[in-house]
Amino acid sequence: MQNLHDGWLDLTSLRVLQSLFETRNTTRTAEQLNISQPAVSRALARLRQLLADPIMVKGPGGMILTERATEIRERLGVALASLDDFLVRPVFDPQTAVRVFRLTTTDYGAIAVLPRLIQALSKAAPGVALEILPFSPNAFRHLGEGQTDLVFYSDDAVPLPLRSRRLYREGYTSLVRKDHPTIRGAVDLDAFLSWPHALVSIMGGRTGVVDDALTVLGRRRDIAIWLPYFATAATLVSQTDMILTVPSRAADELARANALSRFAPPLPIEGFDYRILWHERSQVDVGHKWLRDLIATTVTDGSGCL
Repeated sequence: MQNLHDGWLDLTSLRVLQSLFETRNTTRTAEQLNISQPAVSRALARLRQLLADPIMVKGPGGMILTERATEIRERLGVALASLDDFLVRPVFDPQTAVRVFRLTTTDYGAIAVLPRLIQALSKAAPGVALEILPFSPNAFRHLGEGQTDLVFYSDDAVPLPLRSRRLYREGYTSLVRKDHPTIRGAVDLDAFLSWPHALVSIMGGRTGVVDDALTVLGRRRDIAIWLPYFATAATLVSQTDMILTVPSRAADELARANALSRFAPPLPIEGFDYRILWHERSQVDVGHKWLRDLIATTVTDGSGCL
């Protein structure tokens, strides 16, 4: 084609041309495409100018296609079929989908969310797999760069404008080994502070939410070990006299896995909202949306989006 200018050849003109190849009649083409007959005539005039060819000429039994029109007819059909495939909204069938989603989470998210999510995923989408990436300060930037699909995170502020969905409200539970002396009676604050503590600090730091709450009361605890892993901390607590205070959903899983006893901390500790974060680039991806909904229905407390 020659003399092609921006905006000259549009999709409507191509569909008019395809219909004219079939009908050889501007009136029937107008009816077929549900547009006016003058609009078809204008499109035909533009096409004739663009192709430098009359496209249709009078023949013994009516209008017939020119050699040029016959030459491009099949290629136009293939091109429009490909374009239709391109424009059709994609679908995601979890039962047949084969895809890997990358999720970024801390040790807490892996413990609190993944067991139930994997169970639900294996039933709903057997061909879908997860790649779990460790949380880092670059996790939010990686969303925009496409290096991860979702980030599990608390309600702390994030440095970038991201989409989010609240999953649940989380509190705190304390853990000790099954035969720890603390659990023989009521665990008051003095008893709580009379034993060494383990502190899980994902991003580093020497204090946590328990220490913040104690500061309000003018008290402090003895921390025997700082470490970045919930699972490792639970293993250590199961073999020592240390007390470990962690988010409750992780505490439930850790207690079952390590034969630990649970009790409510004897002081008020502010909880947090747990949520998933994603970039705008993934907002309308049908597979991504399906996974977000699956996560929400699997682990949410039903309170919806932020």
